Amino acid sequence: FDLYDCLKLFTTEEQLGEDDPWFCPKCKEHQQAMKKFDLWKLPDVLVIHLKRFSYNRYWRDKLETLISFPLRGLDLTAVCIDEANQANAMYDLHAVSNHYGGLGGGHYTAYGQNEKDGAWYSFDDSSVSDARESELVSKSAYVLFYHRRKSADQAPATQAEGTAADADASLE
Repeated sequence: FDLYDCLKLFTTEEQLGEDDPWFCPKCKEHQQAMKKFDLWKLPDVLVIHLKRFSYNRYWRDKLETLISFPLRGLDLTAVCIDEANQANAMYDLHAVSNHYGGLGGGHYTAYGQNEKDGAWYSFDDSSVSDARESELVSKSAYVLFYHRRKSADQAPATQAEGTAADADASLE
């Protein structure tokens, strides 16, 4: 799965189950209904919470499906309904919150990008260290923080010393 698959599923119309009826204010009856989420306006800072925990009547579980997501160039043009917002629907990743562990407990870490030089850092309690871009996409990614580009044709922020591959090589 990738983030675009998740966004497509999030914005797909679905029928509510028999155990989850909608109360109709006109007829005053519970009805089986359809629901749909749409994105009308896009924020400057986009926070995407990935569903990492599953609950139903019989069991609970941590979901560890790898969801790939772009570090640069997340394009939301196709999922934004308001045409006025589609002109600038390009986002770049600036931080990732990770969850390790299970339902009974766990540990949170984060990756964050320095806005001045584009370098990535790993935050783990009181420890801060350099991070490689290749570390950011993982099964533990839980919350993604994107920042909208000032203009659709603006180049994404990159690390000061060349490409991301160069930066990863320099950390080895």
